[in-house]
Amino acid sequence: MSPVFVNGKFCAQRMTGVQRYASSLLSALDARLAAGASASDWTLLLPRQAQAPDLRSIAVRRVPWHGPGGLHGWEQWALPRAAREGTLVNLAGSAPAWSRARQVCVMHDAALFDHPQAYATVFGNWYRWLFRRLARHSATALVTVSAFSRQRLAAALGVPHERISVVTGAGEHLERVQPDTSVLAAHTLDRHPFVLAVGSRNPTKNLARLVEAWHLLGRDDLRLVLVGGVNPRVFERRHDDPLAPGVMDLGTVDDAALKALYQNALALAFPSLYEGFGLPLLEAMHCGCPVVASTAPAVREVCGDAALYCDPLAPQDIAKALRELVDDLALRARLRERGRIRAQQFGWGASAQSLLQLVGTTR
Repeated sequence: MSPVFVNGKFCAQRMTGVQRYASSLLSALDARLAAGASASDWTLLLPRQAQAPDLRSIAVRRVPWHGPGGLHGWEQWALPRAAREGTLVNLAGSAPAWSRARQVCVMHDAALFDHPQAYATVFGNWYRWLFRRLARHSATALVTVSAFSRQRLAAALGVPHERISVVTGAGEHLERVQPDTSVLAAHTLDRHPFVLAVGSRNPTKNLARLVEAWHLLGRDDLRLVLVGGVNPRVFERRHDDPLAPGVMDLGTVDDAALKALYQNALALAFPSLYEGFGLPLLEAMHCGCPVVASTAPAVREVCGDAALYCDPLAPQDIAKALRELVDDLALRARLRERGRIRAQQFGWGASAQSLLQLVGTTR
């Protein structure tokens, strides 16, 4: 069997939803391979500065790069040379544009095409060109994370939707994490009930309308806690929206703090205008946190009947849904139970098995 290589660029990047998907799926693949799920030899190829994950069955090899371009240069020039004798699996969106190896490429969504204004110009132009180039090669297996993303990518790339496979995300990775409740005392959240919002500062996350809705809610006894980072090299810069009273921006937090926030929040507010999937939704459900979510197609695909939905374009409707959930203990309990059931329908093990089968068909 020909060897399989995994693009390990994501191991050198800050953890966001894309990197979470890649790292969790890699761990699940490693577990499946340890159980004898494939006869192929798998190797994770890492740039020099990446932190090597703890793997049992997937070998790890560092690939040196002394040329220009940092991680981008490494991915485009050093990586394809190292993987030329096998199949290269790319889990985090980007991939070598000129690789001669067979490739499996996960494209997480079509937001670059559907919402180009949300992205910095250089970043957006590069990725739109890259996705189209990868799609032109029939030997490249295309993967995405939801039926909605498959539909939108097929339209944007001009390929039949049957050409794109779906390998979903999951939320059980936080089960292994011990919550760090010190984050609550550090921000007085042990004394104030709060609603949590998790996501990057991508304009499509719709945080400005969420903050406006919080102002309309007018509850001095509650806090709105924002968690997530910003990368101006990726997303178009905006003037920072002034925070309403009672809104706290914690920036990025580690997994232990994040789990404690999920477990103690009254609800997760997820008013996103556009999603390819929405990992925080399943993370919250796994942790027993009720969800208030937008009606974006991928969000509905993930949540099913386990969320209270609102119109993301209407701050007054977001506020109405928040008020309903905050004031109704029985509703929170029902959504908490539905969320646990819904989250169990997604699993990294099943996703890893789907990817293994797909890799087997590309060799």
